[in-house]
Amino acid sequence: MSNIQDASNLATRPPLDAAPIEPERNEIAFAQDTIRNSARRPLRVLLLCDRYPFPLQNGQNLRIFHYVTRLSRLHRFDLLCHGVGAPPNELKNLFEVIEHFPPPAIIRRRGFDRLRQAFSVDQMFPDDPHIRAHLARVLFERNYDVIWMSGWGMAMNLPESAFPSLLADAVDDGVLEFWRELKQARTLSRFLRMSKWLIMNYRFERRYFGPAARCLFVSDIDARAFGRVCPRTPVSVVNNGVDEATFRPAGLPLEPATIVFEGRMDFGPNVDGAVAFCRDVLPHIRAAIPHVRVKLVGMCPAAQVLELASANVEVTGFVEDVRPYLERASVFICPLRKGAGIKNKILQAWSMGKAVIATPQSVGGLNVHEGENILVRELDETFADAVVALLTNRIRAAAIGAAARQTVLEHYTWDRKASEMARLLEDVSIRAGACNA
Repeated sequence: MSNIQDASNLATRPPLDAAPIEPERNEIAFAQDTIRNSARRPLRVLLLCDRYPFPLQNGQNLRIFHYVTRLSRLHRFDLLCHGVGAPPNELKNLFEVIEHFPPPAIIRRRGFDRLRQAFSVDQMFPDDPHIRAHLARVLFERNYDVIWMSGWGMAMNLPESAFPSLLADAVDDGVLEFWRELKQARTLSRFLRMSKWLIMNYRFERRYFGPAARCLFVSDIDARAFGRVCPRTPVSVVNNGVDEATFRPAGLPLEPATIVFEGRMDFGPNVDGAVAFCRDVLPHIRAAIPHVRVKLVGMCPAAQVLELASANVEVTGFVEDVRPYLERASVFICPLRKGAGIKNKILQAWSMGKAVIATPQSVGGLNVHEGENILVRELDETFADAVVALLTNRIRAAAIGAAARQTVLEHYTWDRKASEMARLLEDVSIRAGACNA
């Protein structure tokens, strides 16, 4: 049972070419064997996160929840995070100690002070003096083997003593993300704004991720981009997984000539992809298949997405369960031109046995085999041709979908990914012990 504390009143201040860690067996039993055969005791791990890792509405929460669910059988996990209200019940049996602080207030600077701080990496995320002081104290008092920092939002609160045992789980590479944004900039003002954020992310990664014992990403492309920023920092890749038992075909009938794109529809890369697909690609598909239907499935659709609604395009908004939409789709598309990291939406569609057509920017971190488990095309007429080819050939679409499901079973189950994570935590702990010896 967790020792849950509201910790807000406890303190006032104070190589790029590293290969992805592959397990020898596709089961959590491998991680259990790792501990069983090791002379080391089960690890004590402190997870730092800028939110409660629940509900499972984004990739970071999914990643944390599924890893800790499996690895808490082997190791001891504490959680230090920002959070409003009591921790979700789903977390209480995963962590021995949960300490949470209210999210810090965002200070809106004005005039010269705002200009002076414009390029300060300390202003990218609000720091929290309460967490910073408390963290320095608990690292001194408790014997943690690994400090696992998930995401970026806690980095400003790290004391120097954390870095020798720090696993900086950056998830996505910010420099890569804003480089892609920069390439898509169509106005001078946006070009300058994206240039600024590219520089800011570069400086942030150098300052806060560079000193870590190891940095972790969800895709090889992100890891290589980070390696150019911090070439001396050890880098590892553990792709996200998917719950293959939850996302599995249930025997629902296909809706003919139906294309589905799913994701949070106020997220910039999703908005850009949906708009670009409907504007530049869909007319070519309609020329071949006039009755084709597109379903844009996801919560909080932005105004640009709502404007896409038409006789051929449905904008669903929030849905209780995305699986029926995926299963009934003739094909699934991922038309992203921006962003970074691994696309959980593709993993879910694959797990549902769907044929997927995706852009090259969408497939980072995925074991893709062109023409076998996916079709990869630039977002132009070739993308439209690929969609038409699968909409008019159900046998081929079914074969690609079956291969996609098999790819998930062989490479992307959470048990397999937790095994990889177990080895990585052990490695960081051993290196930290060597540094402290």
